[in-house]
Amino acid sequence: MLTVVLLGGWPVQGEEPEIHIEELFGDNPNIGGFLFPHLHTYAVFGDSTADPADLAVNGHDPNSQATLQSFEPGLSLMADSLQGFVNGSGTTNSAGIFDFRLEESYLKLVELSFGLEIRGGQYFNRFGMQNSLHNHFWMFVDQNLVNGRFLNEGELITQGGEISWNVPLEMLQASIISVSVGGAPAHGHGKEEHGGEAEFEADGASFSGTLVTANWTSEYELNSTSHLAGMVSGAWGDNGFGRETRIFGLGLEYFSHPEDHGHYSLLWRTEVMVRNIGAVSGHLHEEEIHEEEEEHRSSFDEFGIYSMLVYGIDDHWETGLRGDWVSGISQMGLDDRSRISPVITWFANEKRTLQARLQYNWDYSNRFGSEHSIWFQIGFNWESEIVHAEHDH
Repeated sequence: MLTVVLLGGWPVQGEEPEIHIEELFGDNPNIGGFLFPHLHTYAVFGDSTADPADLAVNGHDPNSQATLQSFEPGLSLMADSLQGFVNGSGTTNSAGIFDFRLEESYLKLVELSFGLEIRGGQYFNRFGMQNSLHNHFWMFVDQNLVNGRFLNEGELITQGGEISWNVPLEMLQASIISVSVGGAPAHGHGKEEHGGEAEFEADGASFSGTLVTANWTSEYELNSTSHLAGMVSGAWGDNGFGRETRIFGLGLEYFSHPEDHGHYSLLWRTEVMVRNIGAVSGHLHEEEIHEEEEEHRSSFDEFGIYSMLVYGIDDHWETGLRGDWVSGISQMGLDDRSRISPVITWFANEKRTLQARLQYNWDYSNRFGSEHSIWFQIGFNWESEIVHAEHDH
């Protein structure tokens, strides 16, 4: 457990007093016993052989030598079967300009008859194993390439409603099917450069209208300390071309942790996705059409995969390795890109109130060749009870 030593503090028989982090920030802060505030702040420092903003695929990714990845205040509501969650996120862009926006704001009814749960508002979609996780839950400094390119820069959000069903299967410890219907709000606080003048605009592939997602998560307990989780996901919706984008994903995760803390943990996760894009050349759906422009309609497929292995040495140290690859679409200026990322993380205490992370990225693309980046991240997490956007899997 990290201790803060007050060098100018109270005299105690010649000894310097120690204050635990839990005593400084409170072990279970709440308002009225049903409102629970939380705050997460992350910043990253480092450099790259390329312009960091050109390599970023998400608004929380490092985009300069010093980036505020998130200043994220939030509030959870827990009142029996009624729960709620709201949070905002502030980030800085490559020019150092601070931008703050609402990320999630929803209410949900849980533990309903027949194992149902209903959620409504603005929320991160349950799609795959990464999309519903906020920046402070990431195990690496940046978003993986697949989520960043396929899922509206790694933050697939719906303004609408969702129903989930806890399927009663005795052989599985959890089996949850979720279906969401609504609209995808405007995105665009991430950045990824696209090469040259492409016939079809890459931004048009993103969801920008009616959006439907479905997700099935299942968990099987191998023994008292390890489990397997599998996930099948699908998303269908209007895109910026005025046509449709469809994405399908498949994920598998293995996690092992001993019953006693202070020993190793092991997580291995792999996800694959395929995206089909209905495209129109020359302009996006809401842009003005010039008479001399000639439209061409086409359909494109793109494939992506990432795999990560994270080993927890003890309660304070964790190391990992991640590999990513997306196949690219040349007609849309989307490059064939891969990346290898080793990482090591230090946590100050078991609750992970403070943490520091060091990560190296080797990027390769058929557009820009090889690039190298090194990032040092620091994070602060203050929370007690919290309503998670994702199912616990």
